[in-house]
Amino acid sequence: MLDLFLEHLNRNYNNHKILILGFGREGQSTLYMLRQAFPTLDIFVSDQNPLQLGKVNDRHLLSHIKYLEDLEQYDVIFKTPGISLWENGLQKYVQGGGRITSQLNEFLDVFHHQTIGITGTKGKSTTSALVYHLLKTANLPTLFTGNIGIPVFESIQEIQPKTQVVVEMSSYQLELITQSPHIAVLLDIFPEHLNHHRSFENYLAAKARITQFQNKDDVLIYNKDFPELQWLASRSQANKVPFSLGELPAELKPDTYPNLNQVIRTKILLPAFLIGQTLGLSTDQMQKAFETFAALPHRLENIGTYNDVTFIDDTLATIPEAASVAIDALPRVDVIILGGFDRGLQYEPIAKKVIEKRIPTILLFRPSGEKIAEHFHQLKPASYMPNMQFVENMEEAVRLSYQHAPKGGVVLLSPASPSFGQFRDYEDKAQQFDVWVKKLANHN
Repeated sequence: MLDLFLEHLNRNYNNHKILILGFGREGQSTLYMLRQAFPTLDIFVSDQNPLQLGKVNDRHLLSHIKYLEDLEQYDVIFKTPGISLWENGLQKYVQGGGRITSQLNEFLDVFHHQTIGITGTKGKSTTSALVYHLLKTANLPTLFTGNIGIPVFESIQEIQPKTQVVVEMSSYQLELITQSPHIAVLLDIFPEHLNHHRSFENYLAAKARITQFQNKDDVLIYNKDFPELQWLASRSQANKVPFSLGELPAELKPDTYPNLNQVIRTKILLPAFLIGQTLGLSTDQMQKAFETFAALPHRLENIGTYNDVTFIDDTLATIPEAASVAIDALPRVDVIILGGFDRGLQYEPIAKKVIEKRIPTILLFRPSGEKIAEHFHQLKPASYMPNMQFVENMEEAVRLSYQHAPKGGVVLLSPASPSFGQFRDYEDKAQQFDVWVKKLANHN
């Protein structure tokens, strides 16, 4: 199948002047693939960080130093997902007739009929991992790639004619595709990544592309609880399979699969179940997979009980709606750690949920924590008097958690915000939480 893909690249880009824009892991794998198709072609590369450009020894690789400037000289740009399509230099290039493509776009041009694409604001990683586990357990040839951190070009060499490719698709990746996957899954939609897409309308339009190019031979599985997704489905030509989290089949009732937390049982199993049905799997095959699935890290992950207090890592809840779901998923929350980078989201939903559940202690990272506190003070009834404090680092947050959580209590890190600022990324935040929980256990 690699030869088939290289033929595709030759048909479309032979003798073209190509720029790879963004030279992290995906950009480097783009170069590797293009170099197999065009061994001696001069290929240009540009990155915001000039140090990235010296990572590869390739005498036909040329640097384009003026990042996002003077792009009109290129026939095509292979853009990595983290660079916004709405940057002025790229908009000028497009308006001048320039062509921008991406790994996912080229991948789907060749392998769309073998691809299961999964997107949504929240839950797409866990759903994708479960679908991959489901197909592997059923002994179907399958690969897992995409937004999980594995560029799709890195999977091509392993694809066989009957391979099902499970691809987690972010809005960043979807905004450039001109071919949709054979099975498309839309889990949910909330305002997110507005700094990248510049508006909710642009964000929704990017998500819509997962089904926009489907036809009657394709399948769209979508959550009808969201009016926006109903609207997108109404415009799709695909065979539609709607679902609602309020209408679980008997096989997925809340008392099944006790090894999985409530969020996975109610939000994740249903779309995976419908994908399994679409592919002709039996209920027995699916039940076996569900019973052996282990959830991904940082999604309501129980990191342990110390000093009779249980600590839950839900660092990937980076929007208010996701943190609200996490609170509902747990039988009790005594301390919640919220806040981080402020992306301009509406934080009222998480303030309302904290008030609804009467969480006794609220610890807040600035700057979004300040906005959460503002909504909280506006909405809070006089009868509810929690302990609310701002914290400057994870050591302070965990120390206060130990001080305020009762015996048998639960501490939930579910920030409702991204982790940038005090932390390098969500993994850094989660790691610091884990480290300080264990380190301070001996001092309380």
